[in-house]
Amino acid sequence: MKENKKAFWIFKFGEWEEKLNLSGLKEAAKEGFKNESDNYKQKLVYDLLEAAKNKDQNRFFYLLLKTINKPKDANFKELWEKLDKNYDILPQEAFVNFAYSIIVGIMSTYNNNKGQRKNE
Repeated sequence: MKENKKAFWIFKFGEWEEKLNLSGLKEAAKEGFKNESDNYKQKLVYDLLEAAKNKDQNRFFYLLLKTINKPKDANFKELWEKLDKNYDILPQEAFVNFAYSIIVGIMSTYNNNKGQRKNE
């Protein structure tokens, strides 16, 4: 039986509140990377894990944005939108959860051979 779990970070700025849906972020990463080759994703995941371990937000976002900079690829549209909405309000405390949600989303697409692209 599949459980419907949702994890959120809630940011409060005075009267204003913003939610970061970590489950939605994971699903957006899963959708975006579903057609990339496993070798490509494995190298990216390794680099993203290093950045997350070191709590290096700048490096993490550099690697991720460089990877998803594919304007003709609609698979990344939802991930672009989630990043656009949240990257600049992300506090250090939420970064690791944010990063791991994206990494787990990418990893969940390993061994998905449908329409897989060759290494880039």
